[in-house]
Amino acid sequence: MNTPTHHDFRIDAWKPDTLPMARLADYLAELAVVYGHEEHVHFVRVRKGSVIAETIVDYEATPKVAARLRLIGRADAPPEANKAYQKINQMLRKDNASAVLRIKKGAEIIRFPGCKTPLAEEIVIFEHGELDGKVIRVGGKDDSVPIWLQGEDGEIYKCWTNRSTARELASYLFDQSVRVAGHGKWRRTADRVWELENFKIQSWQVLDETPLADLLDSLRAIEGSGWNSMDDPQEELRKLRGA
Repeated sequence: MNTPTHHDFRIDAWKPDTLPMARLADYLAELAVVYGHEEHVHFVRVRKGSVIAETIVDYEATPKVAARLRLIGRADAPPEANKAYQKINQMLRKDNASAVLRIKKGAEIIRFPGCKTPLAEEIVIFEHGELDGKVIRVGGKDDSVPIWLQGEDGEIYKCWTNRSTARELASYLFDQSVRVAGHGKWRRTADRVWELENFKIQSWQVLDETPLADLLDSLRAIEGSGWNSMDDPQEELRKLRGA
């Protein structure tokens, strides 16, 4: 029988009659991102005792959700899933709570330490670097013009530059992706998460968004180029593009 999988998300510091409905909604919204496949994940009820939010995952999505949950907290996890995991931990610490996600009446899947997380000392560093993204905002009247970039995974980079460079970048607003280089200020928070505070753009270039397959076809068409004899031409091309 194709039955769904039931999960329990237990928050230790709250009870159903003390947890505000809006706060529960906040937790469930982030938990849905942790699961992924939101159309196949459903909230069932809150059970008594500590707050235990029961959810179910449709049978057809169970293997995909289980594989995703195993990656949480690792570098190869989907960025939005790890970000939601961190957000839940931040919310729990603010609520002086911790939580655990487990199969109903079964094994623990993810532990959210929340208030039990040892906090790290905040660190600030200044270093030269590069950022890739699309220009989504150019504004300001001062000589230091704010420039916002949106990265491939939706992250927002708040940068600034001089008027001349801002004018050049403005022509690519909501257009091709660019790579900017300059000096940034990075802060490691108490949650051990690195956040970009500001970035001064000193130079930039338009990124070539031509698909790899199309580029390879054009290179192979050049007589004597040697691309046809390579074992892995796509990997060589990625190296050349800095990917």
